[in-house]
Amino acid sequence: MRKWFSAFILSIFFSLYSFGQPDGISGWTKLIEANKCDEAKKLCTPFVESKLIAEQAEAHKCLSNVALCGNDIIQLQGDDAGGGTMAGGFKPEAVDAALKHLDQGIKLAPQDLSIHQGRLHLLEVSVRYNEMIKALDQSCGIYTGKDAIDAWMAYAPELANLRQYQVGLDFMKVLDKHYPNNPDVIGNIGAFLNLLKRSEESIPYLQKAEQLAPSDPINAWDLGRAYDYANKIDLADTWYKKGLSLDMDD
Repeated sequence: MRKWFSAFILSIFFSLYSFGQPDGISGWTKLIEANKCDEAKKLCTPFVESKLIAEQAEAHKCLSNVALCGNDIIQLQGDDAGGGTMAGGFKPEAVDAALKHLDQGIKLAPQDLSIHQGRLHLLEVSVRYNEMIKALDQSCGIYTGKDAIDAWMAYAPELANLRQYQVGLDFMKVLDKHYPNNPDVIGNIGAFLNLLKRSEESIPYLQKAEQLAPSDPINAWDLGRAYDYANKIDLADTWYKKGLSLDMDD
């Protein structure tokens, strides 16, 4: 499997928002962490009407977490490997309320990456994958920071670990639309196709990724894997050997 970008692991949803907060509202993360939901709501609500856009955006970040506070659930979802995953999530009505605040936050502060990431993460843990793909497409068209591609790529390993391979494929195809000819994106498309046992489809993507980044051993190795799955043993052997020859990690 492809060497994914390092995962942006979020054990606590509000941890996305602990940086760069306006001073007057800065205590809300500690209140959420202490499960003092009502106090957080009391602190943040007045800032929705602040004259400062930054404080308004921060208030909506806070209130998105207030909406989730105390509304945890355990949910079971099927995966593309024929199994299932049990994980924590939130009640649907709480997710709806939190998303309204995050959407408003993005309107107020479109270049605040943390809000875009928070929305994607919430949709992921809520198993709203179709909405997650649409949100990514929207965020790619809004956020212009140079760190964007790395931020979006961080969801690839999360989806792979959840064995949501089709979602991962759809996610990568959105990135391919916005960041064409990126070898990591194209390579991940091929990797997800391999995981879906669609090796014949994966080969052209992996060939292109290898052409764009010929010194990347993972591209060569994944191409060998695709040929292996397609029962093209001679080609698989060739690309496995190339991948090994390029790999500098003992």
